[in-house]
Amino acid sequence: MTNSDEAHDEDEQIDPRIETGWRALDAGDVPAARAAAKSAIDDEATRMDALLLDAACAREEGDVEGALATLERAATEDPEWCTPEMWMAELLAADSNRLDDALKHARRALDRAEEEDEYLAALGCKAAIELDLGRPTEARRTLKGLPAADLPLDDSMATLELSELLMDAGDPGEAVVRLETLTGREPNLADAWYLLGAAAEMADDEDKRRAAWIKTRELDLLAIDAAPGTGENGPGGGNGAGANSGAAAGDAHHAHHVHGEDCAHAGAHEDGPHLSEADLVAIAEETLAELPEDLRAHLKNVPIVVADLPAAADVATGLDPRILGLFSGTPHAESAGVLDPPALTEIILFRRNIERVAEDEEELREEVRTTLLHEAGHFFGLDEARLARLGLD
Repeated sequence: MTNSDEAHDEDEQIDPRIETGWRALDAGDVPAARAAAKSAIDDEATRMDALLLDAACAREEGDVEGALATLERAATEDPEWCTPEMWMAELLAADSNRLDDALKHARRALDRAEEEDEYLAALGCKAAIELDLGRPTEARRTLKGLPAADLPLDDSMATLELSELLMDAGDPGEAVVRLETLTGREPNLADAWYLLGAAAEMADDEDKRRAAWIKTRELDLLAIDAAPGTGENGPGGGNGAGANSGAAAGDAHHAHHVHGEDCAHAGAHEDGPHLSEADLVAIAEETLAELPEDLRAHLKNVPIVVADLPAAADVATGLDPRILGLFSGTPHAESAGVLDPPALTEIILFRRNIERVAEDEEELREEVRTTLLHEAGHFFGLDEARLARLGLD
């Protein structure tokens, strides 16, 4: 559910009571927000906006049923209004047992949408629910309602989200065209280049994938704030860390941990948490200490290397520029000596990419832990499916 950007009549100035209520809710003061909604709910001119605010308060308090009831009142009182139906669809879609009901409201929202932003949001919501229901054919049919792929949409984020839905629905070709249109208009939008590479990969266009991901890395590198004593590839650190060289994509064994499920939102959090190399190494050491002693013994000669981003040469060969971690070399079972793995065997943690996917300090630490255990799993010969079953995907 969004905020006052979806006021009932965007052409009219928002009532000060409603505006104050949304500010209070954004600040976490639910009682003040609810009081503002109550003060305006009996006024015919502000009633609809007050109902939205009241529903948002209920949702913030965890009262999903209360929020749904209030939204139903708003939808009933104004049967041409898209927003309450959209919010009900989104709330219900969060519960896998209520997806069919969510789809009904998404259809109603789509029928009521008048403005382009409403239409695109409702269309995307409906397609996403259909995908959650395991109906990709229906989702593709829904997405056929989009404007022509070579026509730029006003909302860049909507383009990213809709392109990702097209990929999930099995139509990466159209996603490629939409993302090429977006990167042509906004050539410095790193997220668009990254998703273009992912769509090209799905479409088996290796040249386009490499070109898009090379551009992604260039833009990500430009976005990194330069700090004294650090560069693109800072000094190595961690358990037996050596020189930070980056692994070549042509090594005999080469596996990585990347968040591919949410690539449209893979841009760096400007105000997100940051991690020094020393802190990352400390978290890595704490993680290794959790392992059984025999596993720690096998890993003690495997360097844990810290880098900001993957090496340019590796990305040029097709490596994902936003991977979180990388295992390179010979798995334990294939190494010549049980406790003496080859010198080229190493685990690399990409600090800036890990920062990019974390919303707060706690999530940041968990990402480091999961990434390290994922790559350690590759060292011990586990494939992606087994790691996913262990919760390390």
